[in-house]
Amino acid sequence: MDTKTRHPEVLWAQREDVVYLTINLHDVKDSSIDLQEAGIDFSNTTDKLEYKFHLDFYKPIKPAESKKSITGRHAFLVLEKAEGEWWPRLTKETTRLNFVKTDFDRWADEDESDTEAPDFSGMDFSQFGGGGGMPGMGGMGGMPGMGGMGGMPGMGGMPDLSALGGAMNFGAEGDDADEDADADGEDAAESK
Repeated sequence: MDTKTRHPEVLWAQREDVVYLTINLHDVKDSSIDLQEAGIDFSNTTDKLEYKFHLDFYKPIKPAESKKSITGRHAFLVLEKAEGEWWPRLTKETTRLNFVKTDFDRWADEDESDTEAPDFSGMDFSQFGGGGGMPGMGGMGGMPGMGGMGGMPGMGGMPDLSALGGAMNFGAEGDDADEDADADGEDAAESK
């Protein structure tokens, strides 16, 4: 077995009264999760590799009232805070831990409403307009009275690049004229 200890990806988000903690690691079902008032200890062996971490929480939690759900791909914990207040960070330490990241799917700012994250499990998304090419789903239509984008006014098509001169040689008419003039000049110089 590899002796190097690795850290799984840990995502966190919060509300005033709870912290959401997700440990992303496949085969996490046989993991050891020791949840304490002051922190958490995690260890698991996956594919003969050892994964571990210890976190000291910013403030105490209530381990007995906290919940966890373990699947084949991750462990999800809802940690009840001992005091209902917003934390400036997950851990006591001010140093950034590279394996701990913000869970933007569950994140709510302190000034947002104090409700739980919305539950989309029972919603029928077919009532919303379909996206590009989804069978059986109608288009979203447009905004009434807005019309299409059309072109940009005053832009017309591509500009006439022949006005840039023969130095660019864009294949416009008259490019050979410069060459003819040079040839005439050479002929004139040879005849003197």
